[in-house]
Amino acid sequence: MKKISTFILTLLIVAITSINSVASGLNNTSDIQNIIGQSAIVMDMDTGEIIASKNADVQRPMASTVKLLTSLIFAENTSNTQMIPFTSEALKTTQTSLNNLKRINVGEEISSNDLMKAVLKYSANDASYLMADSVAGNYIDFVKMMNDRAKSLGLKNTHIVNPCGLESNAVDPSDTEINLSTAYDMAIIAKEAYKNQWIRETVSDKSENLVINIGGQPVTIKSRNKIIGQDGNIGGKTGNESQAGHCFVGFFERDGRKLVTVVLNSIYGIDGTNVFKDTKQIADYGYGAKKEVFKKAGEEICKVDLEYRIFGFIGPKKKIEVPVIASKDIMYYKNNINDKNAKIEYKEEKKSPWRLVNKEIELNLSLPNYESKVLGKADLSLFDLIKISILPFILMVIEIIIVLVVVACILRFINIRKKRNERQRKRRRR
Repeated sequence: MKKISTFILTLLIVAITSINSVASGLNNTSDIQNIIGQSAIVMDMDTGEIIASKNADVQRPMASTVKLLTSLIFAENTSNTQMIPFTSEALKTTQTSLNNLKRINVGEEISSNDLMKAVLKYSANDASYLMADSVAGNYIDFVKMMNDRAKSLGLKNTHIVNPCGLESNAVDPSDTEINLSTAYDMAIIAKEAYKNQWIRETVSDKSENLVINIGGQPVTIKSRNKIIGQDGNIGGKTGNESQAGHCFVGFFERDGRKLVTVVLNSIYGIDGTNVFKDTKQIADYGYGAKKEVFKKAGEEICKVDLEYRIFGFIGPKKKIEVPVIASKDIMYYKNNINDKNAKIEYKEEKKSPWRLVNKEIELNLSLPNYESKVLGKADLSLFDLIKISILPFILMVIEIIIVLVVVACILRFINIRKKRNERQRKRRRR
């Protein structure tokens, strides 16, 4: 009876927590609603466009989803046919590790291909450290490679301290730092990782159980992706830690269109499916979302600083700020990140207003991880240009007239003086 009461109490706590989390999602001002995860994003893998987001630029722990970056660096520095011996450092990690499935001795070998499966499908933590040791000799130097790789992708909110995502460091217990990133950064990392064929083939394996070989003995590992093959899911990477909560990075393909989804800090729940429900919801949202109007046709979209000469190619240089009007509706996916970062700029080096009068110009629409060309028209007519040039033109004409008058006066003075001198010379001769 006591056990039943405890079980019911546990169910009530989980239900109340889930309801509170959903309510928090409903009250959130971001565009993805009704999910438990505290941060989320869905991105088009081909164009890089952010379709929808929720607190996607908030830095959070990301647990084992960091293994996508670990695997990427491993894949970029290792062939898929190498044999890799286990190190003493890697075997210090026992939480969700291969050495819990089989007693592994230092020096026993595993193929690089099986190591990739162990990291991406089973999420083995000792295997992640082994990847680090095999590439860099130790995990500290490998972590530096991970941070450098994140910077090379333009990511500013990702900070890596270990290759596996654990929030306790078995290799160095004195190190209490944890890995941090954002849903946006993780989407970029995932998109980059998916470009690698080895990683792509590994995460897309639909087998629930996989057999790998360690030291000549077969070992069965279980895939942790519970939605592989469902609703267009073609792979993903899970993560679950106390501070990070339940996390999932998913890859989807429907009708030839690929999306990447990220959910951070969801609740594991009774059966560990909350994060997958969140993922399915944002994937559905991503496939159903339509672009909205960012700037309407005829609306001012930016201002351009132009430099010109009064007479086209000659005369003094002048500067003018000219508004640019959208030639047609400019569309984008409306979400918090795009709203904060959208820019329209004229990047051409030739910025003479004489060239832009009554002509459409090509501008650059830039959003995080995405750029496209849009058309606009400088709000400037030939009459406007002549009007703003007329005063400088008149002043310049006056200056020229004054100079000519002065020169004429000087020449006249010289001529008069010359004639006077000639008359004086003639008088002396007489």
